[in-house]
Amino acid sequence: MPNDPTRELSDRRILVVEDERLIALDIRDILEEWGCVVLGPVATAAAALELVANDRPDCAVLDVQLASGTSEPIAAVLRADGCPFLILTAYQRGHLTGALQDAPMLSKPVDETKLRQALMSLLPANMSR
Repeated sequence: MPNDPTRELSDRRILVVEDERLIALDIRDILEEWGCVVLGPVATAAAALELVANDRPDCAVLDVQLASGTSEPIAAVLRADGCPFLILTAYQRGHLTGALQDAPMLSKPVDETKLRQALMSLLPANMSR
């Protein structure tokens, strides 16, 4: 499909950090439908940090509150590495702190159109793969 708006996302490596299994699987399915390579999904900061240390993503989708804490340590590592990320959360912007504070944010439940637009803005078409 030459006019497929998700074509720009094809083969992009996206880390998904979400501790609610059904939401994580939904995000994974959406991203895979767009041709993305999904890293994870993982449910803890420790698992995400281990994944990032061994396999750098092009971008990440982070839930804020995880069963084992928050995704703030992941956001700090991604920011230091120059890896773009967005927050997908039920929280309000005022609840975000540290490395999460000024990240692009989408509200749950996931809106596919908004997710696609946000990822495309974080991953320019001319980005080297």
